[in-house]
Amino acid sequence: MEETFLSDEFIRQLMSVGEVDLLVGISSHNNAKTIGQVVQAAEEISLGAFRRERVVIVNADGGSTDSTREIVLGLAATSNGGTREVGSLRTLHRIATRYADAPSSGRALHTILAAAELLRAKACVVVSGAIEEMQPALIERLLQHVYRENFDYAVPLYSRSKFDGLLTRTLLYPLNRALYGYRLRELHAQEFAFSGRLASQCLSRRVWQDELLLQGAEVWMTVTAVTSGFRFCQSFLGPRPVLGSSPDLVTAVRQTVGGLFRCMESTESFWIDRTGCEAVPSFGPEHELSDKPAPGDREIALERYRNGVNELSEMLAIILQEETFREIRQIASLQDADFRMEDALWVKVVYEFAASCHLGVLNRDHLIQALVPIYRGWIASFLLQHLQSTPEELEAATESLCLEFERQKPYLIERWKAKERGKP
Repeated sequence: MEETFLSDEFIRQLMSVGEVDLLVGISSHNNAKTIGQVVQAAEEISLGAFRRERVVIVNADGGSTDSTREIVLGLAATSNGGTREVGSLRTLHRIATRYADAPSSGRALHTILAAAELLRAKACVVVSGAIEEMQPALIERLLQHVYRENFDYAVPLYSRSKFDGLLTRTLLYPLNRALYGYRLRELHAQEFAFSGRLASQCLSRRVWQDELLLQGAEVWMTVTAVTSGFRFCQSFLGPRPVLGSSPDLVTAVRQTVGGLFRCMESTESFWIDRTGCEAVPSFGPEHELSDKPAPGDREIALERYRNGVNELSEMLAIILQEETFREIRQIASLQDADFRMEDALWVKVVYEFAASCHLGVLNRDHLIQALVPIYRGWIASFLLQHLQSTPEELEAATESLCLEFERQKPYLIERWKAKERGKP
């Protein structure tokens, strides 16, 4: 493992801790308002299921200018605003390091993985310092699957409102399922657990200088676990934790879809001939949707779709096949009430974008950004179609979309293997 990116002070702190059983990694950037209770929740696990284990909390900070780091190092576990003594049978350690002057989920993960290997941690969990109401049970549950049930990777399942998490439900999940053949719902989780064995494997990969891949490091780690023979599972954790701040749509698409497109390059030998779809060991329900109303910005999404198709027409004409581009332009002229993007067209768009990324027809970052307005149109269509749908009907629609991604996979392979670099 390359250790030179770790500061001497951080390495000294790790050496003073010695070997541990469990590591809780907390990524942060200006999270002074929330990180105190995240740290407290992490410490709470030593009062319950992991009372006898050696635990360390490692904060990987991306250049905070507030008191985030000081809170991590100086805050005693509190209850009702007062300090209390933690009743663990082992000493608890807290370490904070600044890995860069700007936040990067990939750099934060790299730092936590390196700490896990140096400390020979048996199981690790990563959470965000921006979570507003962190519950100790969330950390305990994910660690339990890795530490006591011998899984190498554990990702969450959440309960969501009907129209929450649509990027995951209508793009990441069905694309990941069609590629890799597993019903793994959360490809880009903000909290997940992994074994020391998987940490060492990830550290040995030559990916840590790939800035494009590091933008979607969580996606890459999930794909690595799935394609490298590790045991993985998913665990129902209830409502998705709320972050104090969330990335804008362009950033979210770049981190998730861009990360998955990048992973397709290095894992081509795994997915190119893979067919079928397998269940994933799951603890609790695999999905849970609540019946809440749809968001009210469908008209804005449609306007941005039309503007994007018009303004990016030259770029889209290079990325998409002629027939697909013509369909995208045709539906842009429809009235709001009549607007509809069929599943088959949406799948074809996603696959042609993936193939164009692979063939390098345009700058990768520009190409990913060009997908955003089409995604907005797809979501507007999805919302218009399912305004009155029940949670059960929405789940059926998700399954139907997944099957369409699987049905069209031969088309992806055809485009992926196209010989012309100027136009796939």
